[in-house]
Amino acid sequence: MKTRQDVFDWLSGQLRFGIKPGLERMSWMIEQLGLEERPSIHVAGTNGKGSTVAFLRAMAMENGLSVGTFTSPYIIQFEERIMLNGEPIPEDALVAVANRVKACADDAPETLTEFELLTMMAWCYFDDTRPDLIIWEVGLGGRLDSTNVLKQPLATIVTSIGHDHQGILGDTLEEIALEKYGIMKRSVPMFHSIEKKSLIELLHQRGKTIDASIHDVRPLVKKVIDGAETVVTYQDLPSVVLGLTGHHQAYNGACAVAVARHLGWSDDAIRRGLERAQHPGRYELVSKRPRIILDGAHNQEGIEALVLQAKQERSVTVLTAILEDKDRDTMVRSLQQVGDVYETTFDFPRSRTKAQLEKDGARFVEWEAWLQNWIESPTNETLIVTGSLYFISEVRRFLS
Repeated sequence: MKTRQDVFDWLSGQLRFGIKPGLERMSWMIEQLGLEERPSIHVAGTNGKGSTVAFLRAMAMENGLSVGTFTSPYIIQFEERIMLNGEPIPEDALVAVANRVKACADDAPETLTEFELLTMMAWCYFDDTRPDLIIWEVGLGGRLDSTNVLKQPLATIVTSIGHDHQGILGDTLEEIALEKYGIMKRSVPMFHSIEKKSLIELLHQRGKTIDASIHDVRPLVKKVIDGAETVVTYQDLPSVVLGLTGHHQAYNGACAVAVARHLGWSDDAIRRGLERAQHPGRYELVSKRPRIILDGAHNQEGIEALVLQAKQERSVTVLTAILEDKDRDTMVRSLQQVGDVYETTFDFPRSRTKAQLEKDGARFVEWEAWLQNWIESPTNETLIVTGSLYFISEVRRFLS
């Protein structure tokens, strides 16, 4: 492989192998490539993972550390999935690690999935660049996710437990929670902002069996002022305007504050990190006139958080593309609380078709022509585009 396009073609060729839970293939690769685990933080959760990673990265950098991050999906360019100090992996490095991983994977006893190969590429890149800290975001679940080959992270985090990927992770919140709690390691502290009592009890039971201390970060949040900006007062810190907007971001921020304090970072670095964190596609203002906001909410809990923030807007139109494995009815009903909802489809394997949407009574539009019209003559003050991180990535490309 010589170019980034060669790498993408190789990876997408592996998509046909789907999702294959299990860690044996990853462990084999790490051993073959002679890779060593570097200081890491491991983040799981239904919603809030990416934002928590963004807060932690900003804090760590303000504390003078070099930081690698592995996240998904991407919003602007594929290379964002593997970053060093907030900068996507450069093309020459991407090609080099892909070739190194491919040479090893070709000899593996079992075919690796696309996500496993990508995770391995991150391991190789961080082996080359040697950051002080790596923050790993779980792809799906936790227990059997390819990122869970970590043996001794500095801390683990579960941001939230909600309904998503039930087909793979289980139907009940308890089943989903146990998959996510699978990232816990013996004697490694676990930080969480989970609300449901029964799920917290389950977490403590799991903690007891492996001697891992459990820390609820919610009490750190002393006051939240919602508005166009989100202003939060955390315990022992002056109030701060968060870099990421939305009431729920107070608790993602709290996960980062708790872990940063556990690692001994300065209060100054923590405060500046809270202010400077950036995360594309999280209630992100991409145009002021007309006012257009992109938000990657893609499940019921995410939509509820979005609606709470959108109620601060004066008048709203919503454009959404909800994938076919999501609870469309509930999500659309929630979105209708803030304004008129238009639905669409886009070029993606799990996208709903025009026929499906019209049969379900959706207000269907062809989004590119509709969006162009809306920009030229807005019908409301604010347009919110949501429903899928993949969809807002397409819309961003169109807008730019």
